[in-house]
Amino acid sequence: MTARETGSLLLVIGSLVFLAGAALGVPRVFTESDREKRLQMLTERLTAWRAAQPLYALGPLVTAVGVGVIAAGTSDATVRTLLSVAAAALWIGAMAWSWSVYLRGTRVADFAFGRLPGWPFALYVLLTIGGLFLLGAGFLIDSVPAWIGWVTVAVNIVFLVAYVRFGDLPPFVFYLLLILVGIAVR
Repeated sequence: MTARETGSLLLVIGSLVFLAGAALGVPRVFTESDREKRLQMLTERLTAWRAAQPLYALGPLVTAVGVGVIAAGTSDATVRTLLSVAAAALWIGAMAWSWSVYLRGTRVADFAFGRLPGWPFALYVLLTIGGLFLLGAGFLIDSVPAWIGWVTVAVNIVFLVAYVRFGDLPPFVFYLLLILVGIAVR
């Protein structure tokens, strides 16, 4: 298996791990505006909520490694640099996200009432958007079909505009994109 194939597989696996966490947890909690109801939802399914958090954290770390593996197997120095910086941004973002999911798994009431610090999530979103943008830019000059790079870049511009406009972005959108990328570049 080549580095690109291995990295692509890690993109898909990491994305699926994240999505499994989203399915296992209490997904409706993110659309509930009543904080008391949010706490009740989480309390009623506390075991599932806590079990989901490591999956939420692990998925992004695996996808960052996947981008790094693709970078390591790339012979073009410019592409390797872009993808390496993308992998580093994704990794740092995933570490901030890991802290955020740790807090929301251990401080459930604070999560339900919106009392957790916002910077880890903001850093995660911005670094993930930046990392995915660099991934797309690298693909534009690499030997993969150009549409993969264009789609990745364009979708990340939409992600950034949505995040700036609404101040929030559901993280699952990153992993839907990464599944597509992982399948397309293998």
